[in-house]
Amino acid sequence: MKKLLAIAAIAVIGFTSCKKDKEETPSSGGGSSLTVEEKNRGILIDFSETWCPPCGAYGGPAFDSCLSIESSKITAIKVYGSSSPSSLNSAVSSGFANAYNVSGVPDFWFNNTEQNSGGGVYSSISSNYNWVLNKANAFAAEPVVAGVALKKEIVGDSIKVTTKVKFYASQAAGIDYKLAVYVIERNIIASQSVSGAGTVANYKHMNLVRASNAASYSGVSLNASTAITVDQEFSNTYMIAKNAAWNVANLKVVGVIWKGGATPNKVVNSNVAN
Repeated sequence: MKKLLAIAAIAVIGFTSCKKDKEETPSSGGGSSLTVEEKNRGILIDFSETWCPPCGAYGGPAFDSCLSIESSKITAIKVYGSSSPSSLNSAVSSGFANAYNVSGVPDFWFNNTEQNSGGGVYSSISSNYNWVLNKANAFAAEPVVAGVALKKEIVGDSIKVTTKVKFYASQAAGIDYKLAVYVIERNIIASQSVSGAGTVANYKHMNLVRASNAASYSGVSLNASTAITVDQEFSNTYMIAKNAAWNVANLKVVGVIWKGGATPNKVVNSNVAN
């Protein structure tokens, strides 16, 4: 840790990192009123922890800066797996970390591209933002394979998420396409270790993954590996249990279409709904 912090202090722009010492109830239908945009939005995944000083000093602020292009160009989620309090950790964190082979935090991924092998982010906030923006623009220029639309509602003790996925290109049989729905919460106030500042008690944590529609990080199967035709749609509704400690006003949902057959699964597209 001391070595990593010393390197960060010397470099104006460098990588900093730390090394790591109830499922939904789906139903079909319900998405007829949703409109799917033929538009690519990549997903920024920030693997982070509250005990990691560079996560508080560089990772968090860099991630937050990218939220200015959330919805218009990207979606963004933050994944905690060994943080304190443990309530910040999500059930899908280990699956995410294993699939992406995360060995150090902070670790930024855009879709299936890691910013720095082995973890770490630039100590320059603008450098991190520009890296994400360039990746987002490049992904936006690619042909749209499929898109997803979502709607969130609070129903009693559950979060009802209605989804529609539409394919704009046919897909051969043998590949399993999946949809993951993540409930994320913004503006969570909790302690965070910050390089040069010790432990900050009132740190603001943004877009933290709280729950998902499946035990697996990649969600549930859409096509069960059968062939997909042009303009084919898949509509579903998921009921995800809501924790009473979550601030309902700060909850959003992110939907990610994943293509199976590789580890991690390939990101096809994503979207976010407030």
